[in-house]
Amino acid sequence: MSWYRAHPVRASLALILTALLLLDQLFPPPIPRDEPGMVVVARDGTPLRAWPDADGVWRFPVTPEKVSAKYLDALLTYEDRWFYWHPGVNPMALGRAAWQWLRHGEIVSGGSTLSMQVARALEPVPRSLQGKLKQIARALQL
Repeated sequence: MSWYRAHPVRASLALILTALLLLDQLFPPPIPRDEPGMVVVARDGTPLRAWPDADGVWRFPVTPEKVSAKYLDALLTYEDRWFYWHPGVNPMALGRAAWQWLRHGEIVSGGSTLSMQVARALEPVPRSLQGKLKQIARALQL
């Protein structure tokens, strides 16, 4: 206890970090159980035949290296231009969206990051304050 008294801020941060790591282990994000669509490819990787997933959505597995860098730049610019600079949640975007909602009485723009969109896709939550908070927690976890 003497270390805690000598360094209360460090000790508190260590306890918070330990609690967050424990919660992360106790409540992992859900793993998608849906069977992905199937793509049959030739030896050289050329697609021969494809089938949609159980929901009728066509999904083609691809790595970032196989996608145009311009497409990825456009995606990040449009959806989450601060993607590389936040921990999964952009407080400025959430604040802007909340301010617009309060000012106009309706949702004018969203504040979700790509990580928050992935969290919502993995675990759909109601569109409510409680649902948004759960989405934020999952995005930080991701």
